[in-house]
Amino acid sequence: MLSEALLGLAGVFKSASIAQALMLAFAGLVVALCVRLFIPPRVNDGGVPHIPAYKTLYWTFKSAPSRLDLCNNVDMPALRKTGLVRSWLWGRWMYKTNNAEYARQLFLKTSVYQKVEMHNLIPYVFRAVAAGGNLMTENGDHFKAHRSIVGPSFRRSWPAKTFHGHIGKLESIIKNCSGGAGVDVLHVFRRATLDILGQIIMGIDFGALDYKNSELLEICWDVVDAGVEPLYLVFPFLDKYPVGRRAKSFANLKRFHRFIEDAIATKRKELSMRDQMGDDERNNADLLTLMIEAHEHTKLHGAFDEKGKLLPSMTSEELRNNTIIFFVAGHDATAYGLSHLVMELALNPHIQQQARERVIGIIGDDPNAFPSDEQLAELADLDMIVKESLRKNSVVSDVRRVLTEPVNLGPYTLPKGMWVMVDLWAMQNNPDYYPEPDKFIPERFADPPRPGTTAMPQAPFSWAPFSEGSRKCIGHKFALLTQRIMLTMLVHRFKWSLPADSPFWTRPRTSTSGLISPIDLKIDFAARH
Repeated sequence: MLSEALLGLAGVFKSASIAQALMLAFAGLVVALCVRLFIPPRVNDGGVPHIPAYKTLYWTFKSAPSRLDLCNNVDMPALRKTGLVRSWLWGRWMYKTNNAEYARQLFLKTSVYQKVEMHNLIPYVFRAVAAGGNLMTENGDHFKAHRSIVGPSFRRSWPAKTFHGHIGKLESIIKNCSGGAGVDVLHVFRRATLDILGQIIMGIDFGALDYKNSELLEICWDVVDAGVEPLYLVFPFLDKYPVGRRAKSFANLKRFHRFIEDAIATKRKELSMRDQMGDDERNNADLLTLMIEAHEHTKLHGAFDEKGKLLPSMTSEELRNNTIIFFVAGHDATAYGLSHLVMELALNPHIQQQARERVIGIIGDDPNAFPSDEQLAELADLDMIVKESLRKNSVVSDVRRVLTEPVNLGPYTLPKGMWVMVDLWAMQNNPDYYPEPDKFIPERFADPPRPGTTAMPQAPFSWAPFSEGSRKCIGHKFALLTQRIMLTMLVHRFKWSLPADSPFWTRPRTSTSGLISPIDLKIDFAARH
């Protein structure tokens, strides 16, 4: 039967013109894509329900996009009964959950739920080309090898003075931009975090807060934005044949690679010409210098796991990849988180004022006050506000893994090789874990829980904006510290609110996939001093 159909199709192509043949081939591809989109392949999993792909696509590419709308209108209704569904994402059908117990398994059973090695599976996509194999994408011994070099660089504290100069520039920019149509906070926070991360990771001043609109700055932001563009996240095969703006982004990526490689070569040369770093030098060194030092050490002496097993050597290309992933993902994720935080405090002025009074009570109200390390530690309770903002507005939309063997989740058995993802927005806005999830209640994260509040103790693993377990984001402490010190200085220096005509009064406008950022968020700032 199949052979007869193929012979018939061959006859059609033989008698048709080239143009007709191309049209038939295109039509066939469209039909195949539609079938793949709307009819999930049969899988013996016990009958996991699915979300029709057109619903996800509609809410993803809606003219006024919102990750919360996608969550509330598509994901949550489907997940409410079973906590597990099949959903069409990243060009394939995969399983999605908002169940904290299922999430616990995904976070902790790393040999079964492994990272999706994008650089091996679909190496042509932009994100795979950008950062290839790195700490965030490798598994097993390769992951341990990366961690042995990268991990020690993050086991340190960052003194408050590290942020002083950058925050002073940020303060000046906000004052100069205040009034009129409001401050585009995402724009200024991206500049601030680019300079902060540039200094901490690479020891380089990008001059973003000085508004030096250099070619490097444009290249950097193009690379960041291209990696999270929704069209290519949903249809990754399009990266096989980049055209127009996408082709330009790939060209900029090559330039960015050369920039990072040149920075590594310079620092490697500097290290070779100096004596071994002392403790003070190491505590004040940028992360790239520390990674190069560790890399050179492992090249001579090897790297070993906790059982003494020799691990694979990290290549120079992988060193570059890790630098890129920390720099690119870190600076934008922090900027997005700060923007969501400022938005929430604009919507909740009483909480903003409580934070202000707390800060003034610790560092005083002098116009030039800046917290010491000890004072910043006393302000650790501000993390409740930061964590509640990250609960409502997780910067990372989901955590994704691939199964190395069949697993049982409730009444279902998921086959080996399938992708499983924890939908962080659906889990962290799940009323079973967070009553009244649409309300901003920092006391949910009080330690110990505060009596008399509407919050309840959070279920284990239900809050995971940085993932959890051994694969938890290595920079999560730095991200929380950055938001704490930024929040401290913003409430001390300014009062702020949403403009009267802001769409954020009724619903947040955000990107819908990848890293979640607010869209066109304007804030009215008023200086306090």
